[in-house]
Amino acid sequence: MTRIFKHFILPIFLFAATVTVAQNQSLRDLAIKYIQSGDNMLHMGNVDRALLEYRQAIETDPSFAESYMKRARIYSMMGKTQSALDDYNAAISLSPNAAMFYDERARARVLITDFDGAKNDINTALQLEPLNKCFIESNADIKTYASDHAGAISDINTLINASPNNVSLLLKKSMVELKAKDYELAIKHADEALLKSPRSVLGINLKALALSESGSNPEALALLSQAIIDFPDIDINYINRSLILRRMGNNDDALADLNRAIKLNTTCSYAFFNRAILRKQSGDVAGAERDFSKVVNIDSTYSGAMFDRGITKKMLGNYTEASIDFKKAIDKDPSDVRAIIALANIKVLYGFYSDAITDYSRVLVITPNNGNALFNRGIAKVLQNNNAGGCEDLRTSSGMGVALAQDFMREFCVQ
Repeated sequence: MTRIFKHFILPIFLFAATVTVAQNQSLRDLAIKYIQSGDNMLHMGNVDRALLEYRQAIETDPSFAESYMKRARIYSMMGKTQSALDDYNAAISLSPNAAMFYDERARARVLITDFDGAKNDINTALQLEPLNKCFIESNADIKTYASDHAGAISDINTLINASPNNVSLLLKKSMVELKAKDYELAIKHADEALLKSPRSVLGINLKALALSESGSNPEALALLSQAIIDFPDIDINYINRSLILRRMGNNDDALADLNRAIKLNTTCSYAFFNRAILRKQSGDVAGAERDFSKVVNIDSTYSGAMFDRGITKKMLGNYTEASIDFKKAIDKDPSDVRAIIALANIKVLYGFYSDAITDYSRVLVITPNNGNALFNRGIAKVLQNNNAGGCEDLRTSSGMGVALAQDFMREFCVQ
C-alpha cells in the first residue's frame, strides 16, 4: 500500500493541487484584467462602466481584496456609504495588514461623521506604517473635521518639519488656526505661505479673515481690495470683502460686492444668502425673499434644494453637513454637475485628492466642455504632486476661457 501511495496516489494528489493553483492564478489574472479595464473606464469618467468591471472582478475572484477596494471608492463617491463600508470591510478581512485600506475606510467614515470609527482606522494605518505622510495628513484632516484643532495642528507640524516649503501645508495650518480662533497664528502662517506663494488667493483670504476676526478690519479691507485688483474674476474675494464691509457698517458697498460676486457665480448660494440678509435689514423684504428662495430652493427639484442648502452650510463652515446634502442631491440626480463639483471641492479642501479627481472626471463625461471642472481637476492633480497631469488640465481649461488658470500655471507649471 505504501508503494502504491508513493507511486500512484501521491502523484495524482500533487497533480490535482497543481491544477487548482493554476486555476486560481488564472482567475486572479482575469480579475486583474477586469480591474485594469475598470481603472481605464474611471479615468475616462465612465463611472457606471467602471463599477460593472469591478463587480466582474469580484465575481471572478472573490478572494482578491483590491477588487473590493476599487468598488468601495466608487460607492463612496456616489454617496452609497453603507455599500462602500461593506466593501471596505471585505477588503480588510482579506488583507488585514494593508494600511492603505484602513486609511480609505477612515475617509469614508468621515463623510458620514463617524469620527470615532475614522480615528480608529487611521490609527491602525499609522501603526502599520508610522512614517507614511499621507496617513499623517489624513489624521490631521480627520481631527479637523472632529474639531480637534490642536491635534490637527500637531500632525500638520510633523509634515511641515519634513517639507518646510510646502505651501499647501502652511495654508492648511492657517485654516485650522482660523477655525480654532487663534487669529494671531493664522495670520502668521498665512504670511509664511504668501512669502512662498505671493499670488495665493486662499492665503490672502485666510489672512484677511483672520485680521478681521481679530479686529483689524481696515487692514483686512485693504488686503482684499488689492486682491480684487489683482484677481477681479474670483467671487470669494468680493464675498469676504462684503463680510468685512458689513462689520464696518458699510452695507451699501457690501451689497455692491455681493452683486459682483453673484454676477461672477450665479450658483453661489452663500452670496445670495448674505444679500438676502442685507436686503431684509434695509427693508427690501421682497428682494430678500427672492434671494432666500435662491438659497433654499433654487429649482423645483429636491436635488436643487439639497444642493443650495449644502452650499449654504459649506460657506458657513459646516462642511460635514454640506457633504451630506451634496450627496443627497447627487442621489436624486446623478447628473447634477453642480453638486458633484461642490462635493469634490470639499474633498480637495480636506486632502481627498484622488476622490475629488474622480468626481471632476465624472463631471467631464456629463459635460465635456466644463472648463471649471477641468480647472479644478488640474488643481487637485497638482496638490497630489501630479504636476504634469495637473498642468495639462490647467492649460486646456485656460484654452476654454478659465482666466484664473493662467495664474496657477505661472505658479506651478513650466512654461
